[in-house]
Amino acid sequence: MTSLVAALIGYTPNSHAAPPFAVISEELGYFPVTNSVGETVFVPANIKRSSSSQAIDLAGFLKSSGAVMYGTFWCPHCRRQKEIFGNEAWAKIPYVECASNDYKSDQKLCTANDITGFPTWKFKNGKEASGEMSLQQLAKIAGYKGKLEDSLEIEPPELAGSCR
Repeated sequence: MTSLVAALIGYTPNSHAAPPFAVISEELGYFPVTNSVGETVFVPANIKRSSSSQAIDLAGFLKSSGAVMYGTFWCPHCRRQKEIFGNEAWAKIPYVECASNDYKSDQKLCTANDITGFPTWKFKNGKEASGEMSLQQLAKIAGYKGKLEDSLEIEPPELAGSCR
């Protein structure tokens, strides 16, 4: 049966194409991996977008001000939030993975902080925000005083949301 499916989709072990699960995983934003004890865990895909200098500056401010983003590897809004920052800026953001089957999961911390939707941002000034947001929205909530030029950033879609 497996060889029939492989033949129907045009995949052979010797072909140079990526296996179908790898292509699907790239689209979903995560990859299944078997860890040292035989459990399947998930590793998020790399962020593709490069960061603007202003996104890097905002990420540095968020980190120094104690902001934390809680999310899950399977949430498309979390993935898009990471892409809005870009690779270099995202590397500075304190992030807590809330999915139990992610390789870096800290589900207990998410439960202790009453995280019920993703992405959720918690700020040291006591504010909390949920859902996918632009850099401008995050800067305002966090009290960032730097200048952000809208034309340099990608905006979330108008119906941006969160996962529950």
